[in-house]
Amino acid sequence: MAYKTWTMSVLVLAVVLCGGVPWGAVCAPAANPIDAAAMQAIAKSTGWGVKSSDPCTWAGVSCNQDGRITSIVASHAGLQGDLDGSDLSKLTFLSNLDLSFNGLSGRLPVLPTPLQYLRTIDLGSNSFLVGVPDGFYAGLPALETIVLDNNMLLFAWNEQRNIPSSRLRSFSANNASIYRTFPNFFGNVALFPDLERLSLARNQILGGVDHGFGANSKIKYLDIGGQTGSGDDGINGRMLFIPGMVNLVEAHLDHNGFGGPLPDATKLVNLRVFDASYNDLCGDPKFPVGTVVDFTGNPRVGNWCD
Repeated sequence: MAYKTWTMSVLVLAVVLCGGVPWGAVCAPAANPIDAAAMQAIAKSTGWGVKSSDPCTWAGVSCNQDGRITSIVASHAGLQGDLDGSDLSKLTFLSNLDLSFNGLSGRLPVLPTPLQYLRTIDLGSNSFLVGVPDGFYAGLPALETIVLDNNMLLFAWNEQRNIPSSRLRSFSANNASIYRTFPNFFGNVALFPDLERLSLARNQILGGVDHGFGANSKIKYLDIGGQTGSGDDGINGRMLFIPGMVNLVEAHLDHNGFGGPLPDATKLVNLRVFDASYNDLCGDPKFPVGTVVDFTGNPRVGNWCD
């Protein structure tokens, strides 16, 4: 009888302390007041339909044991309007932010206070405009992965600013209206020693890729295919950089203006996919056994180069 009384007391206490959460469920702490106010402001400005005043109970929001928000996953949530950097910068423990496939617009948010733990950002498939503002990357010192695909950002790279964190591992900005010259700085191992994935397909990038791009880098996946310009051939020149990319696994270089002899890639032992279709290449293919290659639209491949 005493045992039953003790068990019932514990159950009642747990329900009271957890605000009515059923027995056996995890009792999550309420959100920190600063984080709660910031999230409520973000929800109001973006039309995020939530019923609870406590963001730790919102779908896609994760909090730590102190009630600090660590992750926000609100993909396909119907969000619209501007994303205020001032509100976002108050979430000082945030490490993951996924707001992809929404209707967010205006400029990318500039954070007045850097978020020291924010490592992963996905803002793909929104309606962000007017380029990458000065100071955007300064607020993201721990950034490792960023996705900016399918936005009308319309910007040209400037090597003196807007360069992501040296911790960067993956950068994706497909179909983001990037124009002018190829951003060769991404292949600089001193700037990006850990970069493994670079995807800049279907933009308006022109010019050549430096001979030493990606030399001895960790880049495994490279997609720069499908560049379109006003009557231009996209990225052009020779593929002299390929043999130096010792860790390359997949390369998508299709629908550009690359010309001249094919690179000798026989020493790239990890290479599995090499798509150079619809360029102006010539010469004999030299690739590791088992590599899947595509030279469609290159009628001179397999023939002597002029």
